Amino acid sequence: MENKFFDVIIVGAGTGGTTAARFTAKKGLNVCLIDRKKREDIGDKICGDAVGNEIFDILKINHPKDEELSCHIKGAKLYSPNLKKCINLVDPKQTGYIVNRLEFGQRLLNEALDAGVNKFLDKTMVLDLLYKNGTINGVQVKLENGEKVDLRANIIIDASGFYSPLRKKVRSSLIEKDVLREDSILCYREIVKFSPKDQEVQDPEYITLILDQEKAPGGYIWYFPKNESSVNIGIGAFMDYRGKVKDLYKMNVYNEFIKTSKVDILSSGGGVVPVRRPLWSCADNGFILVGDSACQVNPLHGGGIDPSMRAGYHAANSAVHAIENNNNSINELWDYNYNVMTSFGAEFASLDLLRIVLQSLSNKDLNFGLERDLLTGEEILEISFSGELNLSLVNMAVKAFKGISNPNLLLDLNYLRIRMNEISKLYKNFPKNLNQFSNWKEKVIEIYDKIKKMIVSTKKNK
Repeated sequence: MENKFFDVIIVGAGTGGTTAARFTAKKGLNVCLIDRKKREDIGDKICGDAVGNEIFDILKINHPKDEELSCHIKGAKLYSPNLKKCINLVDPKQTGYIVNRLEFGQRLLNEALDAGVNKFLDKTMVLDLLYKNGTINGVQVKLENGEKVDLRANIIIDASGFYSPLRKKVRSSLIEKDVLREDSILCYREIVKFSPKDQEVQDPEYITLILDQEKAPGGYIWYFPKNESSVNIGIGAFMDYRGKVKDLYKMNVYNEFIKTSKVDILSSGGGVVPVRRPLWSCADNGFILVGDSACQVNPLHGGGIDPSMRAGYHAANSAVHAIENNNNSINELWDYNYNVMTSFGAEFASLDLLRIVLQSLSNKDLNFGLERDLLTGEEILEISFSGELNLSLVNMAVKAFKGISNPNLLLDLNYLRIRMNEISKLYKNFPKNLNQFSNWKEKVIEIYDKIKKMIVSTKKNK
């Protein structure tokens, strides 16, 4: 390699990494983009493949079309375990696309390279972070030919996924190196193709999610249309079901949805998805984390394409400013944290509390609560849009009447609503500098502790 020094090195050429590469290169920075896959495989990932349309307008990039577009989506349908209640989630933010993940990823990669990325290294493993005087200044990589090379940069952007080797090796008191098992789920999915003559795709304009603590413990079942003759179906469950999730999928998903033997399995596989708020800090001196490596995934349904692209854009802007000011310290990069936390970070923190409570409920409670509209589609959309849930006294009185045969559940949901509003407001008032961060973090932990105590108390009273 001739050039071994760059302004920015981006590890991972997924949706977050290519977005960061596109916008750093567009601003004239000297950028190196690295991925362990070979170029023609970049974009191929086990995923639900859904993305909303808003992000493309925000970034001013082309919407999916032609080969990369599988189908258009109007919204989502959320089912109770007994399937007697369906909550329709139809909102402009929910409108979007099911994409061909490989074609979509290839397009984002090509557009990033066209924007001026100076060096693209595929089939390259990133082994470690490099330091100088206690500050990150590069990465050690193993090239396709097995050669180990040190690459230097002012800023490293880590978009290498949930099992990021760099997050585990970073010397930082701000960045969490490990994620709790209960804050992630194990998923398995297949893309199944069949003849429209043998079976129809149900609800072809909606993604379907089913909450069921017996069939998908701690997670959910999903059914996403791809086109008139294929679907993306899968299951997410607690990490304790490692080694069993494929069997759960076969029994509770495939056998339930696929009614013909004339099928082709176009793709299959599993993976782990974080389902929690973003890391406490997604940056430190000379280092920024984007996407799954920063736990920037919707805690309720595991969607990560949209937030990774948003984060990649924010990371690029912060890196550009830091390079321009010749200062790659956390104080200079703190605006990345601020932009993430005050936007989708607030939404995800609020949804994280909802996720924790939903995981603690039995199928009986879920059926009762959803069938009696103790949490309606409009309210879920309000949470997703603003991170807050505001109910009038009249609405609360109506819910109290509906939930009179299970008053404890109503009280728990009302308590949850209050805490969700609190955490959303905290995130929207994320500190603008590092000095106030410790105090802010303590307040967030207090809210999580309250929710956990509520769950323990509820279980004792049953």
